[in-house]
Amino acid sequence: MSESVAEVFPLIWTDDVVNLVDWAVNALDLQESWRAPGEDGTVEHCELHWPGGKISINIKRTEFVNMGPSGIALRIDDQDRVDALYARARDAGASVSQGPEDSPIAYSFTATDPDGNQWWVHAETGLLDQLRSSS
Repeated sequence: MSESVAEVFPLIWTDDVVNLVDWAVNALDLQESWRAPGEDGTVEHCELHWPGGKISINIKRTEFVNMGPSGIALRIDDQDRVDALYARARDAGASVSQGPEDSPIAYSFTATDPDGNQWWVHAETGLLDQLRSSS
């Protein structure tokens, strides 16, 4: 008998899975796990990996009319890595709406993908971990 799985991961809906996946891979260094084409060959689903999580990119369907845009947090507690991803995102033409900058919560930047989803890339300061452990 297989082990039971329980996890949480974001679903992002788009008109063009390939375009959004290519953007996320090129701009933010996410890793593509798999693609699933529909009957007509159009890519309908793709899974992206980030250390400690995954993101499902899906083709918009008429029954999901009110889906998106979304906000996605990518935590990597290394300011040099945040700076490197910022440079990568900027060089890939990403629209950066914030940072990189320090705050009490994190050193971070926010990039917006072609579909309007906001990707918050951050190195936490420890404040949120303190709040998490106190509850």
